[in-house]
Amino acid sequence: MALFKKEEKNEPTKIEISVPQERRVVKNEKDPIASVLAKEMAITGEINFKGKARFDGAVEGNITGEYLILSDTAQVTGNITVTTLVCHGKVEGNVIAEVVTAHATSEIHGILKSQNLTVESGASLEGEIHSSSRKQGVSNSQPPKKDNEVNESLQKNEPGEK
Repeated sequence: MALFKKEEKNEPTKIEISVPQERRVVKNEKDPIASVLAKEMAITGEINFKGKARFDGAVEGNITGEYLILSDTAQVTGNITVTTLVCHGKVEGNVIAEVVTAHATSEIHGILKSQNLTVESGASLEGEIHSSSRKQGVSNSQPPKKDNEVNESLQKNEPGEK
């Protein structure tokens, strides 16, 4: 009598394939990086991604995604539309992001639109910058002064006069 009995099964092998679940929007800088473009790589064409990506190489084309980190060796020629951009590299194109952090080694040439913009000393930004967390159209400020009102107020506040 055998202790172990091998059962013969002639059933086909079943392979289970899991379908990726819908990814959540990456808003935390501590979330893991899902994609990396190496320093030696160069891509020409549009890039669309979800999650968090880090680019060390060169991209010629538009980039659309969630959380993008451009290292100091990264060079992008094209428009970037992401939720969060952390830039250490060079961008030649327009940037639209909810949050932008431009570090000292970064260079951005183009139109930059962001609700939350942080620029480190030494960063180079050239072009138009639109950064506002306030809703447009609501204003509690006074109307701008006319030229003669500005001149009168400057004359009243000149040093040495009382």
